[in-house]
Amino acid sequence: MMRVENNRFSRFAQRRARGFTLIEAAIVTVIIGVGVVGMLELLAAGTQSNSDGTELTTAINLANNIREMSLGLAYYDPQSDPASTDPTKKPVWNSREASVDLYDNIMDLDGPTDTWNLQNPALGANYDPPSGYQKFKPPLNVGRKPIPEYANWEQWVKVETVSENNVSQILTHDPMSPTARVTVKIVRGGTEVYKMSWLAVAPKAN
Repeated sequence: MMRVENNRFSRFAQRRARGFTLIEAAIVTVIIGVGVVGMLELLAAGTQSNSDGTELTTAINLANNIREMSLGLAYYDPQSDPASTDPTKKPVWNSREASVDLYDNIMDLDGPTDTWNLQNPALGANYDPPSGYQKFKPPLNVGRKPIPEYANWEQWVKVETVSENNVSQILTHDPMSPTARVTVKIVRGGTEVYKMSWLAVAPKAN
């Protein structure tokens, strides 16, 4: 009996000494492959997340450049007087100077077309005509100078007058209106990356 047991143990030991079987090797390969693929997908997701974060940070900074620029502009054109009884001295909407370096009031930032009446449910709640925006490409820094290294980026800016009592209600361009909303869209390679808006309010008369 002891000899039979020894023979069985000897055959088992011989099989173990020969190494892994083909099935065992295949299973190990599958397990390792799944782990490697999962790790590569994780690295790819992390890289994409970092890229998206960097892109969004750049877009926010470019939008803030326009906001900082707007804070240094008068609400009404300094060459006009809202309180004047002389129609020739009343503010007008299209009084943009020839160069961005000469912009002196918030309305100068607006695009070429007043699109307030195009934003309605009949044309889609999110319809936002590009013609309503003035576009800066390459984008501008706070000092109103182009940033050539961001040649693939654009700043889209528009100004809309809104109701004093309901700022969500957009009105036709009214140079006498005391409240306006400035909207900036940051576009990269034809794709919108970031959008922000804020209100500009005329100073109260003394």
